[in-house]
Amino acid sequence: MTAPKAGTVNSADGSATVGVQADTVHGGVTIYQVAETDPPERKFLVGVRYLRAGVPSEARKLISRAVMEGHANTKSYFYLMLALLSGRTLQHLSPEDLSVLRSARVWVQDRPQDRWTDAIHVINRLLEAAPSTARTDLNVIIKEFDDLGSQQREEVLRNLKVFLAGPHQDWTWKRAFETARRDRRAEYRVDRVWKFFQPHPAGPRVLWPRPVRFRKRDWALLSVATLLTATSGYFLSVAAWDASWPAALGTLLIAFGTGTLVAFAGLHRQHLMRRRRVKEGQISEHNAREPAPDRYEFASGVDRQFRTYFRRYVPDGAERAVWLAETRGIRQTLRNEVVEIYRERDIDAKQVGWLIRFLVSDVKRQWQTGGLYSFRNQLRIPMATRLAFYLGVGVLGAAVSRLVWDALQTRPLPAVLATILLVTGGVPTVRGWSTLVLERRRVAVEKAEANQALTARTEAHQRWAAKLATRPKDQEMAHWLDCDHKALVELGMQHYKLAPHDVIAHAFIEAPPAGPYKRARVPKGPLRYSRYNLLVFILTIDGVRQMAVDLNFETAEFHDRRRINYRYDAVAAVHVTEADDGQKTLELTLVNSHSIKLVVTGPPPRTKELGEDDRTITAVTLDAAGLDNTLHVLEGIAAEGKQWITYERKREQDGLARLIDAVDP
Repeated sequence: MTAPKAGTVNSADGSATVGVQADTVHGGVTIYQVAETDPPERKFLVGVRYLRAGVPSEARKLISRAVMEGHANTKSYFYLMLALLSGRTLQHLSPEDLSVLRSARVWVQDRPQDRWTDAIHVINRLLEAAPSTARTDLNVIIKEFDDLGSQQREEVLRNLKVFLAGPHQDWTWKRAFETARRDRRAEYRVDRVWKFFQPHPAGPRVLWPRPVRFRKRDWALLSVATLLTATSGYFLSVAAWDASWPAALGTLLIAFGTGTLVAFAGLHRQHLMRRRRVKEGQISEHNAREPAPDRYEFASGVDRQFRTYFRRYVPDGAERAVWLAETRGIRQTLRNEVVEIYRERDIDAKQVGWLIRFLVSDVKRQWQTGGLYSFRNQLRIPMATRLAFYLGVGVLGAAVSRLVWDALQTRPLPAVLATILLVTGGVPTVRGWSTLVLERRRVAVEKAEANQALTARTEAHQRWAAKLATRPKDQEMAHWLDCDHKALVELGMQHYKLAPHDVIAHAFIEAPPAGPYKRARVPKGPLRYSRYNLLVFILTIDGVRQMAVDLNFETAEFHDRRRINYRYDAVAAVHVTEADDGQKTLELTLVNSHSIKLVVTGPPPRTKELGEDDRTITAVTLDAAGLDNTLHVLEGIAAEGKQWITYERKREQDGLARLIDAVDP
C-alpha cells in the first residue's frame, strides 16, 4: 500500500459546507413534473428525461409505470432496459424488475423491425457476450453496434456501464472515451455552463417619486389664507385708489408685473436649489439607512454585491481607494433604492445582480465622462434669475409700501388692520402655493427621470435575459458531468498504465468541494455544482487505485490531483452517516487508521418547490451521483477483502443469467 501523505487525500468535514455562494432553483421549469393522472406518454417522457439526467431510480419508476399502463412499444422497451440496468450491478435486479422486462417483451416481440428493435437486439447480444466464457464473435457485435443510430449508441454507452467489463471491455471503453473527449466541451460548454447557476433575473423596477401630499386640511388653510390676503389687498387697493387713482393705478401695475416676475424667478430658483440639495444628498456619505429587519438578509446580499462590483469596476486611470471613497455616498443611495424597490420576500439578492452591475457600470461611465457631478452645473442658478428675483423683491416691496401709504391717507385705522391681515395671510399663502407648485414640478421631473431610468434598466434586463437564453438544460449538465467522469477514469488509467481489460470495476464519488461554490437545480431535479470533488476508485487484480481531483465544472478543468493506492485487505471499514434531512457523510477507513471522509451532499437547499423536501432532493442528487453503486463496491471490499473479486464475478454471472432469460425473445 502507498501510504498517504498529509494533504494528498481529499477529506472534508462538516465545515466544508459553508461555501455555498449561490443556491438557485429554476422555478417554472416543468421537465420533471408529472402527476398521477397524467397519461402514460407523459410519464414515459419524464422518465426518459430523468434517465438522460443521470437519475435512473426515478426513470425506472416512471418508465415501468408507463409501460405497464399501456405505453408499450419498441422504443419504450429499449428505454426500459436502459433504465433497469443504468447505475446498477446485475445482482441488483429484483424479480419484479425481471418480471417487468418479460411483460414488456411480450408487447414488442411481434413488432416489425425498426431502429429500436435493432438496438434491443444489440443489447441482448452484448449481454450474451458479457460472460468471460462466452464464445461470441466480437467483430460481429461491434459492427452491429456501429450500425445503430447515433442516439441509440450514445444511450447504450451512457447507461449500460455493465458493458464496460467482460470480453468486449476494450472496445466499449475505447468508444466511451472517444465520446467523452468529443462531447466534454461540446455545445459551447465553457460559454454556457455558468448560466445554469444564474438565477432568473427579477424584472426591472425604479423608485417612483413620492406623490404630492396636500391634504384637505392643507387645502382649507391655504384657501383661508388666500382669501384673507386677497381681501386685505383689495381693501388697500381701493383705499389707495380713493387717495389718488393715477398713482394707485401705476403702483398696482408695477406690483403686478414685479410680483409675476418674482414668482417665476423665485420658484425657478427654489426648484434648482431643492434639486441640487437632493442630488448632493444622493452622493453624500451621510445618507446611510439601515435595512428593514425582516429583509436584513436580502439587504446584506445587496450590500455585498455593491461592494464587490464597485471594487471590480474601477475606472481606467483611477486609484481604487479614491474611487471607493468618492463613490461611497452614491453607492449607499443606489443600495437603498434596490433594497426598497425589491422588498418582497420571494426575491433573492442574486436575482437583482444584473441591476447592480448595470448601476455600477453606469456610475463608472459617468465618472469617466465627468457626468457624476455634472448636476452642479446643470442646477446652478443663472445670474439673470438671481437678479430678477432680488430686484423684483425690492421693487415689489416698494410698490406694496406705497400702496399701504396711500391707503393710510384716506382710511388710517382700517388700512393698519388690512396691512396686518395682508402680512398674516400673505406669508402662508406664498408658502403654501410655492410648496404646491414646487412639489408638482418635483414629481414631474422625478417621474421623467424615473421613466428614463426604467427604459435604461429594461434594456439592460433584456440584454441579460438574452444572454441567459442559452442556459444549458439539466440533461446537458448531466452529460457533461458524465464525460468528466470518463475523462477522470481515462486519466487514472493512463497514469497507472492500465488497459481496459485490467480494470475489474470502477466507482465514483462526487461531492461539493471544501471551498466556495455555486449550485442550482430544476424542480424535482438533482443539485448541480459549479465545482466538484471527484474521486474514482479503479479496481484491479492487485488492489485499488484511487484518484481525486477538484473539478471546475464551468471550465471543464481538473485541479489538485491526488492519488493513493492500497490493497483490498487494507480497507478496514466504510461508514455512512445520514442526517435527518438526508445529507450523507461517507468515511473510508484503512487498516493504518487513515481515513477519507467526505460530505457527499451539501447543506439542504433553502428554496423548495411544491412537493419537495430535503430528503427527496438529497435522494435525487445522490441517485444522480451513483452513490449506491459506489457503496456496494466499497462495502463489499471492506467485508470480503480480495475475495470480493471472486464473489462479485459469481454474483454478476448469476444476475446476468437471469437477465438474459428475461430479455431474450
